[in-house]
Amino acid sequence: MKELIYSFPILLLVLLFACGENTQQNNVNYKIYHNNRYDYTVEYPDFLIPQGEGGSQDGQKFISEDQKIELLVYCEYKLDFNSEGEFLPIDKAYEEDLSFKEVVLNKKLDSNHYTIEYKMDDMLHNDYAIVDDNIYYNIRFEYPEKDKDRMKGVIEHIVNTFKMHDFNFNDGDHDDNASAGEEIDMFPTFLEGFLNDCYWGKNFNSLLNNRDKTLNAYIDPNMDVRRYYAPGTVAKLASRSEGFGFDNYTDFETKPEANGEEVFELVATDESPCILDTEENNKIYYQWMEAVPELLVEMETFETEQVDIIYPNAEIMAVYLPNAYNNPVGYYFIYTPNGWKLAFVDDTLCGA
Repeated sequence: MKELIYSFPILLLVLLFACGENTQQNNVNYKIYHNNRYDYTVEYPDFLIPQGEGGSQDGQKFISEDQKIELLVYCEYKLDFNSEGEFLPIDKAYEEDLSFKEVVLNKKLDSNHYTIEYKMDDMLHNDYAIVDDNIYYNIRFEYPEKDKDRMKGVIEHIVNTFKMHDFNFNDGDHDDNASAGEEIDMFPTFLEGFLNDCYWGKNFNSLLNNRDKTLNAYIDPNMDVRRYYAPGTVAKLASRSEGFGFDNYTDFETKPEANGEEVFELVATDESPCILDTEENNKIYYQWMEAVPELLVEMETFETEQVDIIYPNAEIMAVYLPNAYNNPVGYYFIYTPNGWKLAFVDDTLCGA
């Protein structure tokens, strides 16, 4: 597992593109698609409708309501059947792709990625591909030629937000002077700021209880923070108006201190936080979540209900930090139109 999340280096393909960090551009709103199997993320415009993942779960197609604009993101292995089925190197993959295109408008090949823009009938196509560890990551666009101006900014935004979360930069064309925003997914950077402002040397419960202004930058005013707590055996959820479920036993004193340089580790989506080693304060674990924990509403039937979030399609990231008893506490961050924001604190993990 890698210590940081790395951005998709296809940014190198589009040196004329401006890096887009907002989820809204040219009056287009964007949502986030995360592929769990290959652990990559991409933003897509809300005028494209997700078609669902296929059986291979390697990607997804997005289509406009009028069926004229398509976005396809997926992964594949390419084999060279002329060399006893070995993996196809990128130069041969590039030439093979070109051989199927007739009216090629633009093309570029680099050491680990390529792009091809071509025309077929009255439709324009933009294909981007990068190879890492014999896996080809593909982004493909198809749209009417009349929509070229409209799609230019959309394509730039999508390409610049494509991130592979387990990518290791070994490309010789890599620019060491590139900005961090071009190279590194911003969640660990965001998390480092949160830890420095709200966790190390602070008591988070106290900050939350006292509505400390240092939390303002990390909370969405339209969503605020809610807290899972367990007064008995069943977890409950409390809002600010309910005092977050704090009681006389709540720890308002402990102030964690970092032990050395922080190490950020992305754990598998299905890994339990209860098996993580939280004894070293400098080890920071974070994990993609499909949804926040549901609440039990019927004891006899064990019926549960989902917790409403005002950004229902947003990505969710969990961060696990130890409490005074070295039990993990979950901090659940939601990716909002204004970036990552803290939405839930979970004090019920592992029987805490």
